[in-house]
Amino acid sequence: MAGSSVCRCVFSLLIHVVAIPVAVGATPLTAPVPPVPVVVAAAPTLMIAPGSTLAPDVDLDLLAQRAESARRVCSKSAMWIASALMKTIAAVGLVAALLLPPCSAVAANPVWKRSSVSPLVRQTTDLGPAPASEIHRIVVALALRDPDTLDDFLRDLGDPASRRYRHFLTPEEFNARYAPTAADEQAVVAYLEQNGLRVSERFPNRLLVGATGSARAIERAFGITLHRVRLGGRDHFAALEEPRFPAHVADSIIGIIGLDDLSEMHPRARSTGIVSAPQASIGGGCCSLSPNDLAIFYDRDPSPDGAGQTIVIAGAYAWKDSDNVGFAAQWGLAQLPTGSAQICAGSGSPQGCRFNQQKSIEIALDVEYAHGTAPGAVVLNYMSASTAFSDFTVAYNRIVTDNPGHVVTTSWGGCEAGISASTQTADDQIFASGNAIGQSWFAASGDAGSRDCMNLLGVDHPANSPHVIGAGGTTPTCSGGMTAGNPACAGYGSESGWSGSGGGVSILFPRPGWQSGCDVPAGAGRLVPDVALEADASPGNYVLKGGFWYVIYGTSGAAPQWAGSFALLNQAIGGSGLGDPGALLYSLCGSNAYHDIATGSNGDYSATSGYDLVTGLGTIDTANFMAAATLPEPGMPVCLAASLAILAWLSRRKPRMLGPAQVGTPAARAAPPERRERVGQAGQISVESVAPRPAQRRSRARAGLRRFGSLRSPAISASSCNRTSPNESGYFPRLSA
Repeated sequence: MAGSSVCRCVFSLLIHVVAIPVAVGATPLTAPVPPVPVVVAAAPTLMIAPGSTLAPDVDLDLLAQRAESARRVCSKSAMWIASALMKTIAAVGLVAALLLPPCSAVAANPVWKRSSVSPLVRQTTDLGPAPASEIHRIVVALALRDPDTLDDFLRDLGDPASRRYRHFLTPEEFNARYAPTAADEQAVVAYLEQNGLRVSERFPNRLLVGATGSARAIERAFGITLHRVRLGGRDHFAALEEPRFPAHVADSIIGIIGLDDLSEMHPRARSTGIVSAPQASIGGGCCSLSPNDLAIFYDRDPSPDGAGQTIVIAGAYAWKDSDNVGFAAQWGLAQLPTGSAQICAGSGSPQGCRFNQQKSIEIALDVEYAHGTAPGAVVLNYMSASTAFSDFTVAYNRIVTDNPGHVVTTSWGGCEAGISASTQTADDQIFASGNAIGQSWFAASGDAGSRDCMNLLGVDHPANSPHVIGAGGTTPTCSGGMTAGNPACAGYGSESGWSGSGGGVSILFPRPGWQSGCDVPAGAGRLVPDVALEADASPGNYVLKGGFWYVIYGTSGAAPQWAGSFALLNQAIGGSGLGDPGALLYSLCGSNAYHDIATGSNGDYSATSGYDLVTGLGTIDTANFMAAATLPEPGMPVCLAASLAILAWLSRRKPRMLGPAQVGTPAARAAPPERRERVGQAGQISVESVAPRPAQRRSRARAGLRRFGSLRSPAISASSCNRTSPNESGYFPRLSA
């Protein structure tokens, strides 16, 4: 009977006392209050000290009434147990209220932002709260001002019929029109500092605010709790709930980057390991591709060479100057132009800005093949302080605010499904800002095929951004050569979709307006990739890193080569930049500017005629692409524009000669001028006639004129010669045969 009475007493206490919300986490007291006596059952009077926190919905009179009710339920024989239990419960609750810090003012008018927590949190095992003194760095991403108007402006920049066609903004003009206001940024800065965080980074475009502080300060500022968690057998930290913001700053914030370390950016370069130097490898595992082979394979002329242009590489880790020198010497390339340099986007000398014998393989591939594609272009390596998402976002933004060049390439990425939406949205805003000032961004689409993340259908970030061109991969076959006796690639043979080519449909970003036609599948999501280039391990690409030769493969090689091709195009149009090249690329679909890849698969998708989710629009035929994409300046008379295009095309068809300084062998110097020389992988020279076949000449001539006329336009006449370009359709009159 006594035991039953005790049980009823304990149950009553739980109902009447424990269920009363004595939790902290409610609105803090904004001013000191006089001590409040709290009488609980037979417990002695306890005092709540001034300035401490108690939930506003705790009714002390009701608490006492329910305690009295609980005493009546309990039998006399169990009263002493109930009294002791009530004392313990009351003491623990009140001591917790005294010890825990006051909550942030965010709780007064909380505004939730549901996009900052990593999607990977669902797969973690919670190990409890993170140490309060643990220091973390976060980046607060602010929203662009008037994004709809910016979208309209970006669309006009790529539309030849628009008066704003390629009329890019300066960074200062962009900031004045579309960046967050100075007042919005200052409000965020003030809020962070008021909550004990140290603001460490601010930027001219006000899109990001970097800050550091203890876990306790971050928790107080955003109404969250940081936890230690386990994922994949490794310990991490992560916020398990979405952050909250006070109303006066919430509207200007996208989210917070850096609330976990569950994932990071990864390089897309893959290596088969160290190999013998190219001269010594003939007869062994012959043969892999060099920049010279790719120039032949993708029909790239030595002029233009990218002179006056700058290619920016966004990534991590440093290159070694001696590798660049040795690589250029091996293939008869000019050395990197004066002005090429490495820029650390972090402060001090962080790991991400140093050479690493293992991790610098990506930058070695990027610089060597960007340079191999456009030998005259300056190359800049913008290095993230680390592989953390927050550091990469800062590096991306630094490239936009510095505005050092018109072409940017990155071969680092992460699966869309494993990155918070706020991180990807913040990056996309930065890429859009770059487009507005004339920058063209290219990104590797990933090397895991159609199942980019955790064996699930998905795409890679940042190739999934509507303001970045995603570059997929193919398996190339030369028309001849690539043997021990003849190691050079003789020319274009064929390509098929590479099994590792990243491709699919974004679940986060909408489809850009230019991604249409050309057998693009129906739907509303952003499609990846847009274009492709060789990426298979067979044959792979020669890379020199840390004094050793490697054979590297993956879509990592496709992105810098496409960036190099756009450096050539920028040079051809006068160096003004192209911004987002999506509209231009898709307008050439079905032309001989591309090799349309119609075979191969990346797992769930197959390459097919027209656009596909393995190779996009296809791979480049550089000579045809340059002829088709080289547009006259708006306002130029049509006849003059057509004449200049034909002259430009003729000037590019001069023989490909590698002079004595590039080849340096008696056989090369003795070769007749009407013959073309190619340096093979063992320093051997193969010679062939440069005269193009008549059918090939006609095909390229048509390609050179394709962009001057739509099929709806009339043939050129005397009257049309007086008309300026573009015409009402945005294109140019078609030339009669």
